[in-house]
Amino acid sequence: MSIRGFLACLTMTLGVLSLSAGRLYAAETPGTRVEVILVWATNVAKTNDASLKELDPQLTKKLRKTYKWDLYYEVRRKEATVSGKDLTKVSISEKCELDIKYLGEERFEVNLIGKGKAVHRTVDSLAHGHIVILGGDDKNDTAWLVLIRELPAKK
Repeated sequence: MSIRGFLACLTMTLGVLSLSAGRLYAAETPGTRVEVILVWATNVAKTNDASLKELDPQLTKKLRKTYKWDLYYEVRRKEATVSGKDLTKVSISEKCELDIKYLGEERFEVNLIGKGKAVHRTVDSLAHGHIVILGGDDKNDTAWLVLIRELPAKK
């Protein structure tokens, strides 16, 4: 076998091994843990609803920079693991569900389903602490928001 033939064979073998290693790594990764928070935004002080609690002050500060409301209440919080390219469903309320799919390279496709109908679709990154925010108006100059952020991997 000539040196050229040997190098070609070696290059092909290394290519196959690197592809196999990539597949093994993808199969072994546990997925990305995400947190989904349903938020009610308003300018009116909290009602007597005991299920509502004030949103984390750091998140509130971040939301106030972009949105017009002064008060943000957490309605519900859920965690999910988005694995590979499989669709992950997260039910956030009786009327609201998210379909989350990992697209690779730290990008996610998020579909918001409200009352059984597609409401909003976005593709965004959760890298470096970025938060995906979906939302819509509600009655009495209030709004609902869905915040999605990556959680640190479990140790």
